[in-house]
Amino acid sequence: MEKKISIFVACHKPAYVLDNPLLLPVQVGAALAGERIPGMLYDDAGENISNKNPLYCELTAQYWAWKNVDLEYYGFFHYRRYLAFDDVYPVDSKGHIDNEKNPKPYIELDNPEGNLSAYLKVDSMQQVIEDYDMVTVLREQINTTVYRQYCQYHPQVALDRILEILKEKYPAYQQAAEQYMDSKAIYYMNMYVMKKTLFMEYASWLFDILEAYEQDADFPKDGKTEKRIMGYLAERLFGIFYTYQRSQGAVCAELPYLRFYNTGDNEKGAEKNIRTFRLKPTHIQLSIDMRKFNRLFPAGTRRRIWIRSIFLR
Repeated sequence: MEKKISIFVACHKPAYVLDNPLLLPVQVGAALAGERIPGMLYDDAGENISNKNPLYCELTAQYWAWKNVDLEYYGFFHYRRYLAFDDVYPVDSKGHIDNEKNPKPYIELDNPEGNLSAYLKVDSMQQVIEDYDMVTVLREQINTTVYRQYCQYHPQVALDRILEILKEKYPAYQQAAEQYMDSKAIYYMNMYVMKKTLFMEYASWLFDILEAYEQDADFPKDGKTEKRIMGYLAERLFGIFYTYQRSQGAVCAELPYLRFYNTGDNEKGAEKNIRTFRLKPTHIQLSIDMRKFNRLFPAGTRRRIWIRSIFLR
């Protein structure tokens, strides 16, 4: 009997994956890896773009699932980020969250092996997934527009060209693109669970646009392309797709996501999460422990939006 729901967990190295029948770890970039990670699926089986993982990051797992797996619902997590199914926020066609209670976009966990199962009970996961056409990460409020936020951290020319290709190939999405790019609510992570018909439409749409961009005459051919660029662009394209599908009647909900640290990234088993930011308008750079930052300035709060307004990453 074919599985009804699978959520693929993208892993690029050995990692703890919750023992849950709905979760299936996938080694991404397997075609480029020196060895297979035991106990996982591999994104270089069948039709795939595994060798493009440095550009496409977790999207190589999504492409592989699109081309090779038959399910009723397709989902995608990261090895250290999962959706939490214990708090669900239905969304109407205009993007409003029902009974909004100023929810926080994510929850930080130090020890996933002891805590994850409380947020991912199989019965409740199945119920939530089957109640909606799509569930995804809870939006995060930012201090600028989605368009300007991208341009602060990545080359503007790439996003401009992606939006041009979208307009050329899928003009019906133009209004949703403008609405999302002008909004101050962003959807990160490329994480979601979708009903089959919607996922097939999304994957065909997404990879068609990204392939057109990759084949564009202005796409760098000298190997100097920004690493993970397709993943960053796909995050913004997902927001556009989500905005459009909501307006067309897709039944959607948003969930906080879990981010956890004990992933074996160093000898003590705790992930290092130090990021460097530039203090505007100077060139002074500060290294910030994001775990401490997140506790002082929780995502979605006004003080978080304010403090982010004085930094550039």
